[in-house]
Amino acid sequence: MARRLLIADRQPLVLAALAALLAAHGHHVTAQARDGAEAMAAIDGGGVDLALIDIDLADPDPLALLARMRSRCQSLPVIIIAPGSDHPGLSQVFESGIDGLVLKSEGGESLLLCLGAVAAGGQWFDRNALAQAVERVQAQKDALQLTRRERDVARLVATGQRNRSIAGSLGISEGTVKMHLHNVYAKLGLESRTQLAMDERLRTLI
Repeated sequence: MARRLLIADRQPLVLAALAALLAAHGHHVTAQARDGAEAMAAIDGGGVDLALIDIDLADPDPLALLARMRSRCQSLPVIIIAPGSDHPGLSQVFESGIDGLVLKSEGGESLLLCLGAVAAGGQWFDRNALAQAVERVQAQKDALQLTRRERDVARLVATGQRNRSIAGSLGISEGTVKMHLHNVYAKLGLESRTQLAMDERLRTLI
């Protein structure tokens, strides 16, 4: 039985091209959407068996769409379409549990291979994109490995203490506090004490 497809892409020309490509290969495109709200409405309507979603879709974005689907117990297979393997959002969509990933920079054959695999109950991911996403996730994990002393300094900074007070509490010099704080900023990708105090990662790191 032919799968009923939803295509969601923010660019009308890309949307039309994808629909034409899939229709030419015998696929049944039953819904098209140019933003997350239209995509969610199509999914809620119950006439879709598989969704192809642009990674840059907005209002809501793909991650929010997937979260809403899970909250409503909707187990729709999802293929994400991204412009290239270096897209910064790839790591997050992989971790969200998608079923496939295709790059717009590749040919139509990749899309058809991915669609066939996912429609059959499997998964299919562009190899280069998957490799880069794995490397990015590992780099992020490595960067978050603060030393015990760096965690101590970050914890005290987050509570509003100044460098002199932190130095006294930890029995180290202010210069050493500054060095540890510099390392914390670099590892967490932050620039100020305010950002550090507000960073949600501190809940798991400290």
